[in-house]
Amino acid sequence: MILRKNNLKKAVSSILVAAMVLSFGACNLNSKYPIGTGNSKYQLENIKLTESERSWSNPEEKYAELVKLYGDSVCPGTMVVATDEDTIYLYAEKEMEKDGKTLESQDTIFDMASVSKTFTAVAVLQLVEKGKINLDDTLDKYFPEYETGKKITVYNLLHMTSGIPDYCNNPDPFWNISGEDAANQKLSDIFLDKVSDEEFLQALYKAPLGFEPGNGSEYSNTNYHLLAFIIEKVSGQKYCDYVKKNIFDKCGMTKTSSMAVGDMTYVPVGYDELVYYGFTDKDGYPAGPNGYRGDSGIHSCLTDMVKFDRALFAGKLLNKDSMEILLKEESGYCCGLMKINNGYSHSGSSFTCSTDNRIIESEKYGHIYIITLERNLPMPEFDSENPMDGTKYTKGVFKDGIYTNEYAGLKMKIPEGYENISDEDLDEMFMYALNQTPDGPDKNLLLAEKHDTGFWLKGETLYVTFVNTWLISKDGPGYTEEDYLNDYLKYMVKGLEKDGVTATQSDIVKVTLGGKEYSRADLSMTIDGKEAHLYYYVRRLDDNLIVMIECDSLSDKRADYYEKLFLE
Repeated sequence: MILRKNNLKKAVSSILVAAMVLSFGACNLNSKYPIGTGNSKYQLENIKLTESERSWSNPEEKYAELVKLYGDSVCPGTMVVATDEDTIYLYAEKEMEKDGKTLESQDTIFDMASVSKTFTAVAVLQLVEKGKINLDDTLDKYFPEYETGKKITVYNLLHMTSGIPDYCNNPDPFWNISGEDAANQKLSDIFLDKVSDEEFLQALYKAPLGFEPGNGSEYSNTNYHLLAFIIEKVSGQKYCDYVKKNIFDKCGMTKTSSMAVGDMTYVPVGYDELVYYGFTDKDGYPAGPNGYRGDSGIHSCLTDMVKFDRALFAGKLLNKDSMEILLKEESGYCCGLMKINNGYSHSGSSFTCSTDNRIIESEKYGHIYIITLERNLPMPEFDSENPMDGTKYTKGVFKDGIYTNEYAGLKMKIPEGYENISDEDLDEMFMYALNQTPDGPDKNLLLAEKHDTGFWLKGETLYVTFVNTWLISKDGPGYTEEDYLNDYLKYMVKGLEKDGVTATQSDIVKVTLGGKEYSRADLSMTIDGKEAHLYYYVRRLDDNLIVMIECDSLSDKRADYYEKLFLE
């Protein structure tokens, strides 16, 4: 579950850090290393971080390659990298838990937010195996009053192809309301458990579909909230009781809960506004256990999440046929997971924390599990809060399909169908990148930049970024656009490598676009025989300001597609 303003985050947030390229990676269900055997002496629960040492890396030489990739990773929370057999890397920030005495660790409990959807999908497929649910069942079987449900299947819900609007990220059509005040009030009622299941269903029965079921795809929390209702109907158990008995207990997840309050141990920050609008309790935690089920509401920690991932991909929770269904991509979404290069992932954002569960399939190491649980931090205070202070930067304007920035002399025609990414989402992307980048030259690159605008459409993205080179190098004009482009591409390559992607940088060439000369380079990747490209166009504007246009193409589109967008 995510706030209304964050409805683009799942599609675009990770592109900034590692350009996570969607692909059709396969999953080996016969893990090389069986779980629960204790073959390794480096089990996650046995690793102890000290007050002075907040990270740990596996010392064995056979993992040196993985340690090199992930061993400098940081975040405002906790992070683990593990294989089917072993722990590779563990990090926890130097912050106390809620009790004020215990340092954060692999056992610190966070709200898993939308990562909870993976558990819901597993629960549904377990019930399919038992013959209690059929994927082709239409929703009127479970909700007889839902006339529109006659053409929506359980399969549609699992794959986000139902057309049902999102009750929290797109509340207006679902609840038949209008305006920001009405939306905020309804969201507050939902998040504070003031909306009954019956009220939710009555709204569902009247809500218009965004598209015909099966003929489109849109991420909607409503789909998985309804799946929780179905799980309860067919199992005769509350959702939280079902997942505890059939998932948590089977995996040995002793610190994990569902539909609970008061058990999270991370410490929220910057939540005053959330409390004011009634989105959280007075301490910044989610407050509505009944509303948080199916699409969110599971609370867990690194130790338990590694147990879950290992059990799932070793075939301990689902049989082979069900795993194939779980991992089948349909219009960009599997079942509670999304395809990434060489594997699968799901992320979540819950008011004051964010989560990411990533599974990479490696021939050498088996499965690599990368799990990040982090607190959402406010924008840090820099020497200047705005890296554009002291420059001649002016914000561009997007109107009638044309983006224009007069100072940069930049004018671009944005292709039809591309959606303008909001400033709030751009800020979230920036914070995501900043929080996962260690102090040093790479972080300096980020601190010096300002995202002016961004656009996206189904994997194709376009960003316009301004960079204050004085914040990177005191050489000022001596730090050329080619220097910046080389430094930035090195940073991107490192991020891609962490996602299992090998990228090749082209030579830097000069191109004239819209009557202006740019330095151009691209990163190219081959994924399952398909090409993907990240194109960069950089031009110096004055002694301390550079503009960069980044075009991310998750297909075989060539540079000329984007270069035709530049106008005189």
